[in-house]
Amino acid sequence: MGIESDENNDGNNPDCYLLFAQTTLLAVFPSPRITDQYRRLQSLLPITNVGVQIPRASSTIPALFIVMSTIEDHNPPSSGSISKKRRRQTSEVWNHFDSLPDGKRATCKYCSKSLCATSKMGTSHLKRHIETCKKLQGDTSQTPFIGSEKEKYERELEDARVLLKMKTEQIAILEKELNKAKVNAVTRIRTVQEAEQQKPQMEQHQKEEEANEQVEEVQEELAAESAAVDSMETTDQIEATVEGNLNDEYFDVASLREYDRIVNMTFASENEAFHFFNEYAKREGFSVRRSSTKKDRLQNTIKFRQFCCSRQGLREKKYLEMPDRKRPATPISRCDCPVKLCIKLDPKTSRWWVQNFINDHNHDLTAPDCTPFLRSHCSINESQKCEISSMKASGIRNCQILEYAALCSGGYENRGYQEKNLYNYTLGHEQSTMLADDADSVLRYFKEREESDPDFFLKYDTKDGCLNRLFWADGQSVVDYAYFGDLVIFYSTYKLNRYNMVVVPFLGCNHHRSTIIFACGIVSCENNETYRWLLEAFLQAMYQKHPESVLTDGDHAMGKAIKSVFKGTTHRICSWHMDRNAQKYIHDPAVLQKFKELLSGMCSREEFEKKWISFAQKVSQRVLSRKWLKRTYKCRESWAAAFVNKKMFLGMSSTQRSEGLNADLHSHIKSKMSLGMAVQKFERCLTHKRTKEAELDCKSFQKEPVLQTHFPDLEKSAAINYTPRVFRIVRDEIKMASGLVVNETLSSSMPLRYIVVQIEKAESQYIVHCSIVEDNVEKLACSCAKLETAKLPCRHIFAVLIHMKATCIPRCCIRDRWTKYVKSGFPSDRKGGAFKVSSYLMRYHELNKIARLIHSEVAKSPEGYLRKMKSLKEEMQQYEDNHKHAEKCKVKQEYEDGVQASPRIANPKPVVTKGAPKKNKTTYERIKSAIESSRKNKCRHCGHRGHNRQTCKLLRQDNAAEPSPVFDSVN
Repeated sequence: MGIESDENNDGNNPDCYLLFAQTTLLAVFPSPRITDQYRRLQSLLPITNVGVQIPRASSTIPALFIVMSTIEDHNPPSSGSISKKRRRQTSEVWNHFDSLPDGKRATCKYCSKSLCATSKMGTSHLKRHIETCKKLQGDTSQTPFIGSEKEKYERELEDARVLLKMKTEQIAILEKELNKAKVNAVTRIRTVQEAEQQKPQMEQHQKEEEANEQVEEVQEELAAESAAVDSMETTDQIEATVEGNLNDEYFDVASLREYDRIVNMTFASENEAFHFFNEYAKREGFSVRRSSTKKDRLQNTIKFRQFCCSRQGLREKKYLEMPDRKRPATPISRCDCPVKLCIKLDPKTSRWWVQNFINDHNHDLTAPDCTPFLRSHCSINESQKCEISSMKASGIRNCQILEYAALCSGGYENRGYQEKNLYNYTLGHEQSTMLADDADSVLRYFKEREESDPDFFLKYDTKDGCLNRLFWADGQSVVDYAYFGDLVIFYSTYKLNRYNMVVVPFLGCNHHRSTIIFACGIVSCENNETYRWLLEAFLQAMYQKHPESVLTDGDHAMGKAIKSVFKGTTHRICSWHMDRNAQKYIHDPAVLQKFKELLSGMCSREEFEKKWISFAQKVSQRVLSRKWLKRTYKCRESWAAAFVNKKMFLGMSSTQRSEGLNADLHSHIKSKMSLGMAVQKFERCLTHKRTKEAELDCKSFQKEPVLQTHFPDLEKSAAINYTPRVFRIVRDEIKMASGLVVNETLSSSMPLRYIVVQIEKAESQYIVHCSIVEDNVEKLACSCAKLETAKLPCRHIFAVLIHMKATCIPRCCIRDRWTKYVKSGFPSDRKGGAFKVSSYLMRYHELNKIARLIHSEVAKSPEGYLRKMKSLKEEMQQYEDNHKHAEKCKVKQEYEDGVQASPRIANPKPVVTKGAPKKNKTTYERIKSAIESSRKNKCRHCGHRGHNRQTCKLLRQDNAAEPSPVFDSVN
């Protein structure tokens, strides 16, 4: 390698070296940029045509460095392009980090973790990393490799890293030497140029030799550098091989990639960043929470937000050291975990960018099957709230809701919420319905019903500005009372609202012998005036139509009100309540049996008076028993069978229907519910009973019973007219009529009289009166009076019809209240206001109903499922993009969607009711209560039971009487 002179040049010209440099530039890097550099070089120094031998490509790079340095020396940087001098790194922490070429990040020498290294951030976070660096401290507990293969890969990786570190140091030394060589070469070139003017010929040959020596030195340094680069490539190949053999989940390279991806992300909103960090935490196995914020003082908006691990921070010492603690301390969950994600708002783009991200936990991460139980991963979304609200309104329990949600989502881990979240939401939802204007909201709801239902009746009363009494009945109840209002059952039930107000429903029996609700009242007290107010409101709602009979639970105030308001109505006290009251005062079983005979025995009124005298002599030994006897005898016409047996009560003697409704109400309505929620639950119970009635109506018209008796004509006539439930009762009477015979017919006068006797018992006779006009039976009446009391033909009448060879039941024996067509004249509105929900829930249910039909068809094929899933995800993404800042709809079971007016009527005051009578304690209960009383705490100061030393009043009095030790010391 050298420079050869031609004929016109002897080779000692100093410009030959520069010609060599520019030729090298064009040979190795023939680019427009190098061409520009070449032209600049020509403008600096005129060079004559000389012959140059092109060196090898590997030896031209140092020459390039020399030429570039020469150009830089001749072209000093302008004032606009002067770069700032880099600050010297004086901290000891830089001994453990390697700065990256960009100067903005630094890599740990032990774990290769990349951290921010700008001067603005300082070195505090680098020091914290060195203190917690696992590999620096020799902690190998987190090493994910297993067995001999693990150790092998670790050794290979460690060797590669050591070799890489050595080569890096060698390259740094070579770069320093190369820079020195460049400076020396430039200096020598300048010396040659200066000496050229003084000694152009004498020193030319010597300069060429020195230039050749410099080129050779640079070439040697370049060779060493090429060897170092080759060794780096070998190290990279080793790392790539190790990386391919290791699990990416635990390998540092994967974590670095994940870190780099997160720090370069931007978010459209703060919630989007939190959702991203929460999903990342769910994959990793930890929980997150929102931490500190910074606000813009001018605009009062958040410009900085920090999300951290839920185990960040430490519990204060004052909560750990509590000597007077009564409850066990809550387990500690904070361990000062440093993991955090800091985001900052860019005011120009209105997007949030990641300012800092630390992902170095100081605790164990949670297993994937346990992650759903972490706090930030347990939440109920808006769709689930709608489903839960609908299920709770239908009476479904929380445990059943949890099972249903787990079944639909494919397991508890995919459900999204746990048992505690569900109970908290349902309890909060119930408490949110307990409004300050509870009474006023109920009245507004009823007034809306009045606008939609012309026959809706509402009446209420206040006391001291608070709701005191309330009564309502809808239009369908008024229609039902017109058909089935011959018998009314009403009673008092308790513990159905938070104010302890008494609920008084008015019940009846429909044509299917099912319970039907006519009206309902809610009152604060149970006196005569209150019951009179309720009965008067009931008559006003039912257009002053009085019932034929009333059946109650035996309340004396209720009985007085019935006599004063329902004049001409037969009142009967429930036989079950009378039996329970008798057991309270009569302890002799034989005497108690005598009372039961008086209660339900068939006898005349004279026989009853005689039996009562003998019974009273056995009971009147106690004072309480004498008072009960006097009170019971006074109202004998309301409970004794001798007085009420011939009255119309449709075969009922107790309020068992009211007890069934009471059980239904208590299964849905709780004692701590608000008045509005209790009314809503009552309306749904009413709608449920009307739905059952509609179902029975459908079955009665669509199905016909199978004939079973020997009298198919009468049985078929009964099946055509009566409902299925009543038909079975009538069919039993027809069957029993086959065991009766008509012994004698007295036809001397009209109406005809038939004497019907039983075949086995001829002494029991019943007389049936029959009126026939123009070969048509106009009237039938039996001495058993079942047609008048139960409004159904008895077996004796059927025996006479069989004797007369009748083919159908006469019209005079069929009462409309038991027929199928009793309500055919008016359409029924069985829905009412039970299913009135907010407009949001209504829209949600309508969309959900159509979506279920579509999804049931799409899910039948895998292709359709994938196609539909893809379209739904795209639609969801589009919806999220368009509604980033939209407010969430609040799911509320409200009575109205508009703005609620200010309350006009205050809520009722909690009251104390009569309640049900206390039960007599049996021997077992008395022994149990004695044992429980003996187990009560015994005070160590006074010796009495029922309290302890801390709550002893006598001890407090003694302590108050003693002088203070402070004053004793002063004295």
